[in-house]
Amino acid sequence: MLIHRLTVSPWQANCYLVRQHDRATDCIVVDPGLLGEESVVAEIDRLGLTPVALVGTHGHIDHVGDAHKLAERYEVPLWLSEPDQPLLTRPGLALSPNSAKFLPQMLGGTDELPPVRDLVTLAEEQEIGGFRVRTMLAPGHTKGSTVLDVTAGDQRVVFTGDVLFAGTIGRTDFPGGSMTEMRESLRRIKAGFDGALTLLPGHGAETTLDAELAGNPYLQDSFLEVD
Repeated sequence: MLIHRLTVSPWQANCYLVRQHDRATDCIVVDPGLLGEESVVAEIDRLGLTPVALVGTHGHIDHVGDAHKLAERYEVPLWLSEPDQPLLTRPGLALSPNSAKFLPQMLGGTDELPPVRDLVTLAEEQEIGGFRVRTMLAPGHTKGSTVLDVTAGDQRVVFTGDVLFAGTIGRTDFPGGSMTEMRESLRRIKAGFDGALTLLPGHGAETTLDAELAGNPYLQDSFLEVD
């Protein structure tokens, strides 16, 4: 598996181009981002890739705000969990009032986005672009936040979106967030994955579950055992 990471959107979100090996031209795009279409397309062209699907870890605008553009350009579907699908066209539903007021400035005078041409609901397990993608619904940051367990051959990585970062976790104070749900999601991540697996978050550097178990305060029993 070969993974190319780009940083897009005013919030410095990670967009990943994922292909099965260095000779493969088909790729999936995980979290296409916002206001980064030109840089994403330029990287796709530079690498000689052909996107076959978009996949979102969650519905926040900084991760999927450009999904409708890339889905139209490449005539590919976007896979996203059902609870977060309304955020694709009405991103303000998951933003604080202070953040939502800036949407018209970013979106050309509107606070809504066009619908995605082909929207597919993520299931517990499916094949997307030749990859086996198993999902773990992990609410807390958003209702539909999803951890993507992606396998190609004997290689496996986990995209954690804005649930788990290197050294910290995603915010729970936006509409749709819940610290109670976040704790439960983190407990299931802690119990459900091998420690050596590479974790690819929605912001910042990659990490492993072992590294987070050792140093992330939000994966310690003192935090997780709070009701």
